Amino acid sequence: MTEPSPPASQELAQPHEEVMGARLHPLTPFVKGWGYFVIAAFAMANNEGLRTNLKIAGIGLAGVLVGGILLGALSWWFTKWQLTGDAIRVDSGFLFRRTRIIRFDRIQTIDVAQPFVARLFGMAELRMDVAGGGKNDGRLSYFSYDEAQKLRATLLVRAKGEHAIQHHPADEVEPEPLLVVPTGRLLGATLLSSTVLASAGGLVVLIVSVTVLDAHAGLFAGLPLLLGVVQPIWKQVVGNHGFTLSETHEGLRTKRGLFDVQRQTVPPGRVQGLLITEPLIWRLLGWSRVDLDIAGVAGSKGDGEDENEGAQLLPVGPHGEVIGVLAQVLPGFNLFAVPMHQAPSRAKWLRPVGWRYLAYGFDEQVLVTTRGWVSRRTSIVLHHKTQSVRLHQGPLQRRLRLANVHVDTPEGPTDAIALHRDQEEAAALVQAQAIRAREARRAADSVPAHTQPNEPRPDGFNNSAASPADDSSAR
Repeated sequence: MTEPSPPASQELAQPHEEVMGARLHPLTPFVKGWGYFVIAAFAMANNEGLRTNLKIAGIGLAGVLVGGILLGALSWWFTKWQLTGDAIRVDSGFLFRRTRIIRFDRIQTIDVAQPFVARLFGMAELRMDVAGGGKNDGRLSYFSYDEAQKLRATLLVRAKGEHAIQHHPADEVEPEPLLVVPTGRLLGATLLSSTVLASAGGLVVLIVSVTVLDAHAGLFAGLPLLLGVVQPIWKQVVGNHGFTLSETHEGLRTKRGLFDVQRQTVPPGRVQGLLITEPLIWRLLGWSRVDLDIAGVAGSKGDGEDENEGAQLLPVGPHGEVIGVLAQVLPGFNLFAVPMHQAPSRAKWLRPVGWRYLAYGFDEQVLVTTRGWVSRRTSIVLHHKTQSVRLHQGPLQRRLRLANVHVDTPEGPTDAIALHRDQEEAAALVQAQAIRAREARRAADSVPAHTQPNEPRPDGFNNSAASPADDSSAR
């Protein structure tokens, strides 16, 4: 009589349970350190003395290569990872030892990323959002792509229960996209951004001054102006190439990047706030950008990342797509149906032009603030994610009987500020928002917590209980 086969989750987890002190992929030192070799070669090529003596240059470059290989090999040899009963442990460092212990119950999401060089060798890294940790604390690189997918599935099982394997198979296929942002729209939006237009205008003035006025001193300004054009194009067009938004059992998932492919999952219940940005020229075309504040994402600055970067839900899109992605995050929410309250006319003494665009509003789910006429910013804060509400009044505002109301959320792109409100209205808003936040948290606490996101609803939205926020008194 044959013995029954073990559950799929045990089959998946068993190879990793037996591994004690496993090492990363052998090519990890090269993938991490190839850039230093390129920099050394470039520096030697720009040295006139070394260019005239190719033998010494070759010996120096070979020394850098051998030294880099030895240091990388030592780092790889002394870096080990293992799964314990309740955590994944990573030991690293050959001079100064460092141990990272990432508890399974602190892992929020796990994504698989493939930087460009890693993709060439079929390798990938795990990026874990760890509650209370920085972005670099949850990174583990590099594995083969298949091994990274299997380890991700195993960690999800450990973090969310044995039944999670039903929703996170190791050979999970790419879900059907909800939307794909065309590369032409990305390029057009970047070229029409204020940074690129200002830098391009400066370059034109510089070229004219050099060719016509023979102002050679202006050449020193050419490099920063050129970077002002190239860097946004590289970051937005190359970094967001093929931007795809999909829906999975874990929540919304984004995939982007021409060279470095990045995947990011937005689990339901972890969205703290949203930010809609509309530069002046974009508004004429009906384009907007949507960013999210995600619990656990804003941490220590990672390589090539903004310090307050959250999750990008839509790099650029028309109003129809903005409404669609907002409905995915906040079911039943209609931004244009929220009644807005304009700032009083005496605010024009402090904002001669932009006072017309200062407003706030609220409904049963969120509080909304808008400001800015050159680049309009619409901040959306969920009531139950409000951390504190505070009133600020400067000396000029006191004379005009105005005040600002700040609705604080975790660190991220969203900054909800109701600017230049009547001081009595501002005081009432502080009290009312504190009450709305407290009642919303109680309602969220009364909903039973789920260990797994719900099955997708027919309208394409994953719904789960939101994590409660700590009470904060208004001041």
